[in-house]
Amino acid sequence: MKRLTLIVLAFTILGGCSNPLLKTPEISESLETPENTKFTMPNLPKFSMPSWLDFSMPSIDVYKPSIMQGSVLEIESVEKLQLGMSKSAVMNLIGSPSINDPFHQYQWDYIHHSTVNGEQVIYYRLRLVFDGDVLSEIDKSELGGLTDIQQSK
Repeated sequence: MKRLTLIVLAFTILGGCSNPLLKTPEISESLETPENTKFTMPNLPKFSMPSWLDFSMPSIDVYKPSIMQGSVLEIESVEKLQLGMSKSAVMNLIGSPSINDPFHQYQWDYIHHSTVNGEQVIYYRLRLVFDGDVLSEIDKSELGGLTDIQQSK
């Protein structure tokens, strides 16, 4: 009885103004006997959904965090690098290198890889070579992504 009441109530609410006078079927005692345990749905009038009830799915935006890995350099600091600087002066200016390679002790690599909002990939690499304690070579050939980071801030 509770199911039938719930179904009739649901059809009345969802039907809107299509047919306000729904007839509820009469339940006879024969339905409660063990032979007739199958429940049949009463014949209800067809209805149309109200226009304000829209079943479209909302769009879901997935959060994609910005991921930054490696050395974060500033273009102004990189431009101040000069041949002949000591290791300590370079470290004070742009920080410690990303990679300390024991096989290339006189080469410092500053590598950066970042993903901004899950879409834009930025990569740059600065390679410094020392002769003893003195900076002898500056390779800025892969610094194109560094200007992209400065512009996105």
